[in-house]
Amino acid sequence: MKLYYLGPQGTFSYLAAQQYCDEHESTTLVAKTQLYEVMTALLDDPQSLAIVPIENAIEGTINIVADTLIEQPFTVVDEVLLDITFGLYGQQGQQLSDINKVYSIGPAISQTQNFIRQHHLTYDFTTSTIAALEHIDKTTAAIIPLGSGEMYGFTALATHIEDFTHNQTRFLVLQHRDFAPEQLGEHCLLVITPQRDQPGLLASVLNTFALFHVNLSWIESRPLKTQLGMYRFFVQADCPNQQDLDKIITILKTLDFDIQSLGRFK
Repeated sequence: MKLYYLGPQGTFSYLAAQQYCDEHESTTLVAKTQLYEVMTALLDDPQSLAIVPIENAIEGTINIVADTLIEQPFTVVDEVLLDITFGLYGQQGQQLSDINKVYSIGPAISQTQNFIRQHHLTYDFTTSTIAALEHIDKTTAAIIPLGSGEMYGFTALATHIEDFTHNQTRFLVLQHRDFAPEQLGEHCLLVITPQRDQPGLLASVLNTFALFHVNLSWIESRPLKTQLGMYRFFVQADCPNQQDLDKIITILKTLDFDIQSLGRFK
């Protein structure tokens, strides 16, 4: 089975895809150049899978992924947690003292600010972490996922340069809704949309889950894009009991919320 991911090889999406493949040996990786292309590849190849980042412990929710989940017929079938570590990569024989400028994507630059400031480095941005390798020269280095530079022949000039040592990104594994197998995992992802604006909307949602002692591992609001102040809520819950989940959904519908299930998974 194909697994689409945000390429090229060496990106964090690639590392997450490899981690998934380690547990699913029959999976073949296929790179795409944009997150939206990764997801919409399932429209033309609905029996395959796609892996996309949904949340970073430092940067928060990946909005384009959350919004596309609403718009397209996808189901979450699994998730992958990836530790985020960065390295500074340059040419063989270079020293850190030779470097005065670095390249990477925006989130990588923002998550290594302490290192950048400590060494008085200037910086600029690229379309992917691996694309930063193209800018390496005698005084320029790349900030990319630790362990990825070696596959392109570059050397780590510094390792573990991230500002926060416990950073992780959570990835979702998606399949087309019409071809995804039915499963009852311990995690469920719901999109809860109010039909009208009224006081206590979020409290109503939280209190309903609390009533059944269901823990929420992720909650995120996204604008409805109809008018200012109107939001829908993404809720990921620990829900081993399907009966309790059914009761929660029934109550929320009674409170005038529309409920969209994005899947149950391990």
